[in-house]
Amino acid sequence: MIPPRLYIRWAQFSTFCGLFLNGGHGERALWRRSPEELEIIREFSWLHTELVPYMYSHVANCHRGGKPLQRPMPGKYHYLFGEDFLVAPIYQDSLRNTVHIPRGRWRYFFDDSEVFEGPKTIERDFPLDEYPVYVRDGAIIPMRISRDYTGIGDKDWEGLLTFNIFPSGRSTFEVHHPEGGDSTRVTVEEGATLRIQIEGAPVAHILRVLLAERPARVLRGETELAEGSDWEYRSERKRLILRSKREFTGRYAIERN
Repeated sequence: MIPPRLYIRWAQFSTFCGLFLNGGHGERALWRRSPEELEIIREFSWLHTELVPYMYSHVANCHRGGKPLQRPMPGKYHYLFGEDFLVAPIYQDSLRNTVHIPRGRWRYFFDDSEVFEGPKTIERDFPLDEYPVYVRDGAIIPMRISRDYTGIGDKDWEGLLTFNIFPSGRSTFEVHHPEGGDSTRVTVEEGATLRIQIEGAPVAHILRVLLAERPARVLRGETELAEGSDWEYRSERKRLILRSKREFTGRYAIERN
């Protein structure tokens, strides 16, 4: 039977691939592995499902002549997953791994308070319930969240398209929808007032925005939104959570203190 640590690492690697493969040798049925393996792999397999809008959009762009979903980077088996994730796979039975951070500003995905300015090489241990994945500052990650397994969202987010936003400068992401071939473009501009523009096909959505402090005001168009019903600030994760259960295109303005 494949060792537990390698079995978990294989599944974590698959999370950040176009296909989730429950690989390795020997017994692969999750329910016949240990409880620890089952819980960790369930979380990561669910994260892969949450990332489907991100993956689909990149594959749709590649079909139109753009870059592939996965591209090799300097470092042992390192690759970009889309434009916004750096993955440095753990390929041996060890917690320790060396990561070559490319140029730019990157955050450790499993603790985004850890920020790295590249190019930089780091070596550290990664616990079994984490993996060497880094997200680019400025990233806009579309996700479908319907459970709390991964800690990113909640079960009441089901049916809404989540945009997981890491503001930095000006950035844009075009999410492609499988139904009808439409797309929605999200543009984020950082400043004293953080501005988020949604264009194209209207979608019911959640904006999950990394924000250092609770905002002074949040506006949708010219309308000020009410804290508690339309938005909330989760200080423990430094996240603004903004909900629109109706389909919407237009501009948000997040005024800082």
